[in-house]
Amino acid sequence: MYDKQSPFSVTKVPGRRDSLSDSAYATLRAAIIDCRISPGRAVSEAELSTRFAFGLAAVRAAVMRLTASGWIAPDGQRGSVILPVSAAHLADLNVSRQCLEPALLHQVPPSDLGKELRLHAAVHHAATAQGVGPNRHALLHHERAVLVLIAQAVAAPRIRGWLIDTWELCLRADCHLEQCFGISREPLSLPELAVAVAEGDAPATTALLKQMRHAFDLRVSRALARSATPLSPPPEPLKSQGRSKATPAAPRSEAAPRPRSTKGDPA
Repeated sequence: MYDKQSPFSVTKVPGRRDSLSDSAYATLRAAIIDCRISPGRAVSEAELSTRFAFGLAAVRAAVMRLTASGWIAPDGQRGSVILPVSAAHLADLNVSRQCLEPALLHQVPPSDLGKELRLHAAVHHAATAQGVGPNRHALLHHERAVLVLIAQAVAAPRIRGWLIDTWELCLRADCHLEQCFGISREPLSLPELAVAVAEGDAPATTALLKQMRHAFDLRVSRALARSATPLSPPPEPLKSQGRSKATPAAPRSEAAPRPRSTKGDPA
């Protein structure tokens, strides 16, 4: 059943009960999705606290949540590293979509969710009609809102959450491909998908989802064809206030034999 109090609901308006850590989490997640924090970049809690004007405690809690869901990875003394966009990551997104998106089929959402889907479809259609030039960030916001609302039609909370994560990581990947390779895309067919889901039209939903996956796969293929190096830039080192001298590497043990390949040559 559609729950407007769900943490995934886009109709939930932040109020006094919302903690600073929730606000920090939403802000950092949005900044990662639209690549204001670049994929593969090393960040520290102090840097994020200063940049986004949140206290260290709120940022630490937000980073922990993002780390638990795989958006950020701890990286020793450098702090944390934003999940990079690699060929393996993009392939995983495509496979994840094929596994998760069928959960939208053969389910008729409750009437209130159906009405909200149609309303958001109309709003999104009006926004896309204005073009993608100066309204790029506004369109991305609308796309996130509509995708999260569409995912509400999935009854299982875990699958719903995984689907939202996967879709938003795909939005981030598209932002990254546009910034690094100039590979832009047309606005997603979300109004049509929202209406198809609202009406429980499984054939139309299947066709639209397949079309969106295929278009994403084509953009990824174009990027991979242009890239002879990993898609994410190398992580930027954090500015250290302590000693900048590198720690010397541990001496290599002479007793350890060198690995050899199957052909007998040194690996």
